[in-house]
Amino acid sequence: MWTPFVNPRLSVVLLALSLAACGSSDPEGPRPTPDAGTSVPDAGTEDAGVPDAGSPDAGPVDSGTPDAGEPDAGPPLVIPNTLSGYGLFTGSPADGGLVPVEGNVPYTLSTALFSDYAVKSRTLYIPPGKTAHYEPMAALDLPVGTLITKTFAFPADLRKPDQDVRYIETRVLVHQPAGWEAWPYVWNTEQTEATLATGGRSRDVTFIDTEGETRSFKYSVPSKNQCQQCHHLLDDQGAQVMHPIGVKARYLHHDNTYGGVERDQLEYLASLGKLDGLPAPADLPKAPDAFDPQAADLTTRARTYLDINCAHCHNPKGTAGVTSQLFLDIGTTSMFSLGECKRPGSAGSGVGGEFDILPGNHAESILWYRLHTEESGKMMPQIGRTVHHAEGSQLIADWIDSLPAKSCK
Repeated sequence: MWTPFVNPRLSVVLLALSLAACGSSDPEGPRPTPDAGTSVPDAGTEDAGVPDAGSPDAGPVDSGTPDAGEPDAGPPLVIPNTLSGYGLFTGSPADGGLVPVEGNVPYTLSTALFSDYAVKSRTLYIPPGKTAHYEPMAALDLPVGTLITKTFAFPADLRKPDQDVRYIETRVLVHQPAGWEAWPYVWNTEQTEATLATGGRSRDVTFIDTEGETRSFKYSVPSKNQCQQCHHLLDDQGAQVMHPIGVKARYLHHDNTYGGVERDQLEYLASLGKLDGLPAPADLPKAPDAFDPQAADLTTRARTYLDINCAHCHNPKGTAGVTSQLFLDIGTTSMFSLGECKRPGSAGSGVGGEFDILPGNHAESILWYRLHTEESGKMMPQIGRTVHHAEGSQLIADWIDSLPAKSCK
């Protein structure tokens, strides 16, 4: 792989986009125009065979009104109509490319959020002259101008994840002066460009799973507003503020390959001058691979799975957590708050049982049922998946069954 440095091309692109925001004749800047130049609307319809790539001359669009955040941090970045407008990658899936430019650092998570078995790749761009700050539990404190990308793709056969891969979408988190924003981009049929799709989309997906079975379903690309459902937390004043989810130290503290050398991802960012406040390696939190029995005990692995898949909503500052008082973050120590012998506040009937967790009996535990079911309105999470995660629901079933049985009456 490559060794990142300050990439002149990316810096020029970002500077040009920011200057465009300052120079608009409209004092508030132009409004977002989803997929400008494409004949396929943002109504969530499946691919009709018309390329999704927008007109290259359509120009960037303004970011709109972001969440309240840092003042006096300069003009907001103008959001381009196409993914290539950011200058974060070279090439495209059509030519075997989509390679992060130098300075746009790829990273992986030790355990990732499940998204219908999509193969995902992630990158982190921190602007020149700026530095992220280490946080022991929350996401890294990332400076204004940071760009986070996550690309979703499906190979024809999950047993051959690098062959015959179809790219579906790339999501970009942008740290604007006034807070974080999420922008979804959908890849066209030709796999040459991804175009802004603020209203979301759906795509027919078919692949062969690891057991050799064919799976077909309609994959949903979330709209810009739907992204907020997972990324919002309550601040000290009770307002909803968008935050990144995956870039937490415990999920980044493992090796990746940079320049042909295995390096710990956190240490590597620090060596680039992009991360400060990093404690000694022995003091760093570390989340295991939830599906590696050699990495940790069953309870730790199950809690890790719930932490990355559920706790962005089910935590003391998440809207769902506040409403349900079900806290699935790794920092929760109360078994009742985790759901043991706890009746749900608003789950309704027909969701697998009477209690969130009935110790020793996963089949009568609402937590397991909602992870396992594919029924709309009952499955969790409510967005972000269409099919159930067989390995994930089995892990949670094994954990619940391992708990000392109680009647909960």
